[in-house]
Amino acid sequence: MSNTAHATAEPTVSQRTPWSARRAWPEWLVVPGALVLALVVTGAVLQVAHPFIRHDDWAFTLGRHEPGSAAQFSRNLYEGRWLNTVYWYVIGQRTSIVVASTIFVVAYSAFVWGFVRALAPPNRLSTFVLTFALFVSAIWVRLVYWPGTLSASMIVAATAVWTLPLARLRRRFLAAWLLLFVVLSILSYPPVAALVFLAFVVTELGQSTRRLLVGAAGFVGAYGIGVLTVYAFNWLAFGTFGLTISTWRRPNPLESLDDLTTNLARYGTQFASLLGLLGWAAVVAVVTLVWALVDSSTRRSAFIVLGAVVVVVALEAALTVYSGVVTGTRASLWAWPAVCLPAALLLNGIRPSRIAGVVGLAVIALVGVTSWRADLGEHRATREQYDAIVSDTASVVGQHPDDVVVMWMEPRWKATAQGSMTAVTVRSMLYDQQGLYPRWCAPAECADIARAVREDPHADVLRVDGLTVVRIPRPPAWL
Repeated sequence: MSNTAHATAEPTVSQRTPWSARRAWPEWLVVPGALVLALVVTGAVLQVAHPFIRHDDWAFTLGRHEPGSAAQFSRNLYEGRWLNTVYWYVIGQRTSIVVASTIFVVAYSAFVWGFVRALAPPNRLSTFVLTFALFVSAIWVRLVYWPGTLSASMIVAATAVWTLPLARLRRRFLAAWLLLFVVLSILSYPPVAALVFLAFVVTELGQSTRRLLVGAAGFVGAYGIGVLTVYAFNWLAFGTFGLTISTWRRPNPLESLDDLTTNLARYGTQFASLLGLLGWAAVVAVVTLVWALVDSSTRRSAFIVLGAVVVVVALEAALTVYSGVVTGTRASLWAWPAVCLPAALLLNGIRPSRIAGVVGLAVIALVGVTSWRADLGEHRATREQYDAIVSDTASVVGQHPDDVVVMWMEPRWKATAQGSMTAVTVRSMLYDQQGLYPRWCAPAECADIARAVREDPHADVLRVDGLTVVRIPRPPAWL
């Protein structure tokens, strides 16, 4: 009896856990491991620790009385991002650019983790590859230079995906969740609303078509409520029921058939630019989508995801057609999850589909890493150039503390929007690192400085008649 019991309890060779599985990462380390690897491989770690911040984001880390701090409240008349204003009053003005960058990246990482949980990949390998591919979004990297402005929206996105499982316990909870987080997205950064909707869809893939259609209608309705909320706040604060669109955005309100033609062409150009940015990732998305439609085990899910993407594209296009405003590729946050989702669906298909899903995500990840390294590399080179100017300025000021510090820029560049952006960035870095906030040179001073520059055309910092002159460089090529 005892021998029989002992033989029964002893596992056979086929029942024992394979050595490769025993050496595998614990499940709870797979997603964080993929996120950390992505941060290192892309070079984003350096951007967090020593960030390059774009010109108009500096104001979101300054106190209201510091030089260069924009009027945060009045920005809502033009942008309607009321939640960002609240965030600045409570947190933003009390943080450094490093803290702002850290919050932004941590919140985005939390969103990616939550989105992967919603997709529920079947094993550790697919979880790791999916996490890595989702994180290295060729769209999102273009937002990393505005951490002060966009941290609130990333916190909204992360909170949305992590509270979604609880919201799905009751239908009315889910409706309230969709309304709440879509409205909060509109109040912080409207493109995040599409991410909220896609997260909703991927958790509802097994539900009835009617429920999904109601959810899509609810998303569009919630978006409209969010817009009306912004309009109402602006009416209460400024007496304007709506937004005042800045002229630099080139608005073209829809008032005639010619406007319709023009605005459709504008969105067509915007969409073509987006496809160009996605490159091979878009090709992989099409191939994996067709594969998912062919595989009977993933066909319905593929149709649902395709329908969800059509909804967000139609909404994005409608906004451009209505206003004429082209938002640029960095606002199409939906595009990268849309690229990854067909391959992610294949991870739950038949064996050939699962292999194709992993391969597709690996190719998408390669495209993302390449895009990140190129984009971050260009900005890093600019950061190093501006750091050298700041260091040289501090050295000259240390030797001549009684000098007045002024800025000078070639008139042909100073007159452009890119020139203004460059000057704001350099001056902000001077203030952040050295406490210096130089003014522009006066006309007579500028003439003297121009002559000195012609004599020493390669100097970034020079002295002219008791002035320490910071020569603002020409705008970088990527701007």
